[in-house]
Amino acid sequence: MAATSVVGKNDVSGIKASVEAALAGWRSSTPEVDFQIMCKVWPGLLEQNLEADIIPRLAQMAFLVSAGALSAESCRRMLLEQPGSLGHYAVRVLWQQDGLVAVHKPFDMRIDLPKGEERRWPEELTVADWFAQQYPAEKVRFCHQLDHATSGVMLMASNKKAGSVGSQLFEKRLASKSYLALVLGHPPWEGEKQLTYRIADGEGFARHVPQPDEPGEEAETIASVLRRGHWPSAAEGCHSQPERQPVLASLLELRLITGRRHQIRVHLAAAGFPILGDDAYGGHPWGDRAGSYRMFLHSSQLVLPLAGSQKVVVEAPCGFLHELSVESPLDTGERDSGSETAQLRKKQGI
Repeated sequence: MAATSVVGKNDVSGIKASVEAALAGWRSSTPEVDFQIMCKVWPGLLEQNLEADIIPRLAQMAFLVSAGALSAESCRRMLLEQPGSLGHYAVRVLWQQDGLVAVHKPFDMRIDLPKGEERRWPEELTVADWFAQQYPAEKVRFCHQLDHATSGVMLMASNKKAGSVGSQLFEKRLASKSYLALVLGHPPWEGEKQLTYRIADGEGFARHVPQPDEPGEEAETIASVLRRGHWPSAAEGCHSQPERQPVLASLLELRLITGRRHQIRVHLAAAGFPILGDDAYGGHPWGDRAGSYRMFLHSSQLVLPLAGSQKVVVEAPCGFLHELSVESPLDTGERDSGSETAQLRKKQGI
């Protein structure tokens, strides 16, 4: 399976034709009108790459329909209300140096295929597929993990020495990671909120907060509220059903002090504000998988203290900031004015 490279100009006519054909196949009687609605809801749709982003996402949705995970009508409604579901499928390089490579991992993309497991649909790509195309003579070395549903910065290495350097940064907790998330509800927190729920393994791959007399791992997350508003921001006027009215939602910035598996997801759910679209931890406002097209958790920034140099700051643009209507921007203090989050605060006048 060859990974798609992002090349050439955006094929606007190709995007229009591909999306309208998919809409028609998913029972749209007015695909041209529906496409116009999608572009109005998310102008960024026409900035996507046809081959690298749009076509793979349509194939992914077609697989979900064929597997019975979504109905054709659910797909059509999702495209109308949340056209961001068609965006950002290509792996993109953010930074590289001395064998270390930081990339922007798309949402709903696995980093590799588990041993003995096949692709879920023929067009499915993994981060390892992209790496094999870029570095055909090297073995991929992941320096840390990122859930398949999470998007954003991920560090890997193209040789053994770099892999050891990168892995040590995470094992010794020298690397610093920040995330953005859309959550259900309006957390009442002002300034930084410290979440310190312990975490333990549950059934299967899920985790939970244990009882006081049960064993568990210590964990700490720092959360800040950036926006409060409603989600989806464009639901009204897009053929939404009455039971699918916008719900209270907030944009949070999160910093990991410890790095437990599913830490942010468990902590936010335990605090009563689960991440939107999180299947495992209660993040679906309408109680079904068709409510949101993704889990809204994004690895936005990675800080690497490399030997012999200043700290390297790698940022991945967040693709879901437009999903939340702005109700009341909040002052959460000074931040680096060059970061995307700082620019968001500046734009909102905070």
